[in-house]
Amino acid sequence: MERDKTILEEAQEVVYGDRQADYGTVTDNFNRIAKLWEPILQCPVTPQMVGLCLVQLKVARQLNKPKRDNLVDGAGYFATLEKLESGK
Repeated sequence: MERDKTILEEAQEVVYGDRQADYGTVTDNFNRIAKLWEPILQCPVTPQMVGLCLVQLKVARQLNKPKRDNLVDGAGYFATLEKLESGK
């Protein structure tokens, strides 16, 4: 009997899986998001800020209604921050 994946294992599969084919690299995608957010927020936005804001989005959702998806995505966004720092 196969055990269920942990939240971290599931997040790792998402972050290091085929998403790049759909969205481009984390750096390219978060740079694109940052440029789209700048006119709305009326301030410079970095890709790192995008990652942190997305983590906070998942925290807010988790506070409202706890769901595994929020935890997996939050862990995944932290992993994307690591990828940004390493230039992957």
